[in-house]
Amino acid sequence: MASEKTPNLGLNQIDRTSPKTTYFDLEKYLDENWRSVDEFAGDVNDGVNEIKKRLDTTERKAVTLEPGVQILNAVKAAPFSLSGIKGRMLVNLLGRVGSGDQIGSLLGWEADLAVDTSNKVQGMGSIKVTAKNATGVYNVYSSGLKLTGGRYYIALADVKNINASNNIYVNFSTGGNKALKQSIDKSQFVTIYTKCAPANDTAINLEVSAISTATGQAFYTDAIRLYEVNASEYAALDSMTAEQVAAKYPYVDSVMPVRNPYVIRYGENLAPHSFYSWNAKVGTPVIKDDRSVVVSSSNIMISSIYPLVSGQSYTISAQSSGSTGRIHVNTQNETAVVGNVTGIGLISYTFTVPVGTNGVVIRLLGTSTDEITFSNIMLNIGSTAKPFMPREDSMLALQTDLYADPVTGANADTVFEKDGQYFKVKRFESILLDGGKITKVNNIGSGTGFKTLYPVVSDVNYAFVGNGTGVKFDGKILSWGGQDTTADRWAIDATASNFAVSVPVADSGWADSYTPTLDDIKAYFYGYKAYDANTITPANAQAMTTATWSGTGTKYWAQRVGAANFTQSAPQQSYAGYTPYQLVYQLATPAVEPIVSEGQLSFNEGDNQVEVGTGIVLRESADVYTETITQYGNRMNINNSNFSARLLKNRTTQMLAVYKNGALDMKWSKSTGMVTSAGALAQLLYASDADRAAAYSVTYLMLDPSPVVPFTGSYAANEKTLLADLVESVQQANTRLSVVENKKADKDSPAWISPTLLNGWATSRPVGIMKDSNGFVHIRGLIANGLTNGGLALFTLPQGYRPISIQGPVSYGYGPSGPVFVPFDIFPDGRVCFGGGGAKDSTTVSVLFPPFIAEQ
Repeated sequence: MASEKTPNLGLNQIDRTSPKTTYFDLEKYLDENWRSVDEFAGDVNDGVNEIKKRLDTTERKAVTLEPGVQILNAVKAAPFSLSGIKGRMLVNLLGRVGSGDQIGSLLGWEADLAVDTSNKVQGMGSIKVTAKNATGVYNVYSSGLKLTGGRYYIALADVKNINASNNIYVNFSTGGNKALKQSIDKSQFVTIYTKCAPANDTAINLEVSAISTATGQAFYTDAIRLYEVNASEYAALDSMTAEQVAAKYPYVDSVMPVRNPYVIRYGENLAPHSFYSWNAKVGTPVIKDDRSVVVSSSNIMISSIYPLVSGQSYTISAQSSGSTGRIHVNTQNETAVVGNVTGIGLISYTFTVPVGTNGVVIRLLGTSTDEITFSNIMLNIGSTAKPFMPREDSMLALQTDLYADPVTGANADTVFEKDGQYFKVKRFESILLDGGKITKVNNIGSGTGFKTLYPVVSDVNYAFVGNGTGVKFDGKILSWGGQDTTADRWAIDATASNFAVSVPVADSGWADSYTPTLDDIKAYFYGYKAYDANTITPANAQAMTTATWSGTGTKYWAQRVGAANFTQSAPQQSYAGYTPYQLVYQLATPAVEPIVSEGQLSFNEGDNQVEVGTGIVLRESADVYTETITQYGNRMNINNSNFSARLLKNRTTQMLAVYKNGALDMKWSKSTGMVTSAGALAQLLYASDADRAAAYSVTYLMLDPSPVVPFTGSYAANEKTLLADLVESVQQANTRLSVVENKKADKDSPAWISPTLLNGWATSRPVGIMKDSNGFVHIRGLIANGLTNGGLALFTLPQGYRPISIQGPVSYGYGPSGPVFVPFDIFPDGRVCFGGGGAKDSTTVSVLFPPFIAEQ
């Protein structure tokens, strides 16, 4: 009988039936057994040590989430801990000239120019450039640009060929610059670029050109931009791919920081959350519930799946009730079929996202008139269909602007996390110079054809380092310094606590001999131009480049931007379409301030699709309104500019989520791109799903692009770290909850605050200001013995207590002849002023006004 072995360790046992057992084999029965025991002990020890390490020591995995969409493989399912984000600022030296939305100051060389709204990369349109001649260069160009010697520049544009026979390129008129990327592609817009490093100061034109071989050859160009870069970035351009260059230097209007950065980890299921939220439908497919729909060959469900990773494999699967059920995958622009699968039961198809695209279009349909029920649709990374699971995204979004030096990237604003709250180290200040923010003007200088204004803005830190970046209302970049000798320049006078801005007569209308009043200056920064209504029409006033107001005649104000609307009284606010001056400068002393955030980013174990971007707006309140469609009844809309209703504050490129009374509402179809002039919209297909009494809000992405920067951080790589993170998260959550509870208690019992009285007024009975839990502001009190002229301020309301629009309440005054009515104006900038006629003969005035809703 052979020698037996023990079942677990495989130790040799003595065969007592064999004569050989008379002699004890030390090697076999002792040494081999001890080696087996030792080997087992070593394996056990290694396992115990590994478990001990995972339970007794913390281990984190560092990760950098780069701009754009990427696949990240995580070793553990764990939350992401942010270690930092750094700001960045792009300054487009062309301002808004190259946006493609209008011809504006762009010129054509041997070419006809037109705006085309159906072909574009961003904004509302692109410039179509059509050759006038059969041979030679034809282009669109921007003139009057000045490059500084010894500095470095990159010029870019997005182009799409129509029928040009030669490459389209971007270049400087000085010649000798290197066209690093050209294109003749007709299928899509391609980013082309060149660079230039002039030895001396040079005046140039920036051109987007092609060489014609026939009259009528044409191309589209959009997003033309010019940036100054540093020496290392300039040198790196030669070795960068076109995709890297396009991502690093996106188009921006004038000046743009990193605005509202976000990172989203999409769910393991990348299909839409609900069949209600699919983008489009053909015919009348019947949605049974979130997870199932009935379709046929004429009743089709359609969804644009975006974003996906170019060149990555994905698998789509679903349960089909009939053998003719079909899942059809098309290219993003629907010019070609990627593939499809037909069948009954669980059917699936693996596809690869075409290179150069970042999405596909999915259709669910039948191949006959049979009705097919599709359910549990699943789209996952990889070539193997995974079991169905509901989509569950994870997001970290920050509502803040992050600046840095536009050329060197130095002194960047940074974000950090402490105790579950996100903070910004603020090193840059950005001021929108709106008329309502100007409290006074320290000085007014007059030069030939321009005025130099020294306005004071309340609650501004004027202590700065170095120079800054200024943007005019029309997008033009303002030069720093020299404001007393030339128009369109600016600076800061920290000693006098004011800005300095030189304004050309073509924009203000003020003659050299005229000294503008405070109302004139506020009106200018509200977007208006003064003119003599006795001699000039509003349209002429808007277009004229010479003086339109010298101080005599009848003063009116015309809107400087858009339609030549006018007003007889001094403007008190700006209008839609006007963009205020923007001034950006580095603070002498950085400040730390909390920022609004939403979400907690986490990773799934294995592959994760992650997107890093900017421009997210969180839970903005939205109006809901109806579009009557015979087929569907009343379809509900959010942000549809085709209907008269309040639109969202920003043009949108993508709707991410709709909330009903604060809870996610998955029954809305959310579009991407410029569906209307307001951008993307959300629609609710069935009127029965609407609730007009509910409060709706939306999270969306803004259309205006901004620079994107990486998120750096880490996640837990073992159980000990996961437990530690969990304990810390619970502690932070309890702390924040207690703070919220305390704030709720304070809101339920609001306190009265006392303002500072102005212009000689004193309290006869204490003046108090209070905002109740519903957002209404209450003012009470009695004041006496101040100046009673119309327009004089009694006091100023603090931020958070100011009205959305001008309030005109009436109160009582008391004088020698008894009580009288006293008109008041309460302005959005917080000023509480006597209205026209002042307080008449009042010596004592009641300030018990009707409540009004405060600003948000």
